[in-house]
Amino acid sequence: MAEMDSDKSYSAPALEKGLDILEDLAEMSGPISVRDLADRLGRSKNEIFRMIHVLIARGYIERDSDTDELTLTNKLFALGLRTPQSRSLMTIAMPEAEKLAAEVRQTAHIVTIHKGRTVTLGHSASNPEITFNMNTGYGRLASDATTGRVIMAFQPERRLQQIFADCDKENGKPIEREPVERALETIRIDGHLLRKSTDWSGITDVCCPILERDGNAVACIIVTVIDHVAGPQDHNLILHAIKQTCRKIERTLFRS
Repeated sequence: MAEMDSDKSYSAPALEKGLDILEDLAEMSGPISVRDLADRLGRSKNEIFRMIHVLIARGYIERDSDTDELTLTNKLFALGLRTPQSRSLMTIAMPEAEKLAAEVRQTAHIVTIHKGRTVTLGHSASNPEITFNMNTGYGRLASDATTGRVIMAFQPERRLQQIFADCDKENGKPIEREPVERALETIRIDGHLLRKSTDWSGITDVCCPILERDGNAVACIIVTVIDHVAGPQDHNLILHAIKQTCRKIERTLFRS
């Protein structure tokens, strides 16, 4: 195959049009009509109509059946998870998460952040009696979630500010940053977050980051502890087990 000439400009109008649509939808905080999308792109509705149908058929865009408005799906994110680095993370992390779940007899989840939302990459449960699972793909506003805050606490300043901006878009209005920043500083000092779930009664979140060599978090592991009245769990023992699991993953993934 001939090498591409980096000094020569090539034109692919259809590809550029499709990328313009995807990139613009990625910036939107909510659904948008075809007409409004065309206006934002400086194109006519007819000019992008066929391209939108192709992107819908390929699963990159979804159309609301009631309003005909468009939103971006998670397919691009899912493709990102198929890159070698992401596959390596899950290939290494999931077996360790399974061991952790068996040890603490609670569900262990691996979570990351995408566009201001947490995303559950996978989970492992070993308790045959009762479990609390966050299904793959489940997520919520990163600045509110236990997992989101743990990942945000271990980011370089530029990346952190981008996550805050993404949270603003996802929330539909600016979030109140000061209390979140205070919480992130505490997490940095502690190295983890252990707190009662802000969403569910009877659940305690115990969460630790998975850190690269530079100390930045690529993901986290959270155990959603079901608090039994008759036999309360030792959250500190579970925390210790999670920390050990994260360190094992880091040594294999980043320091081998």
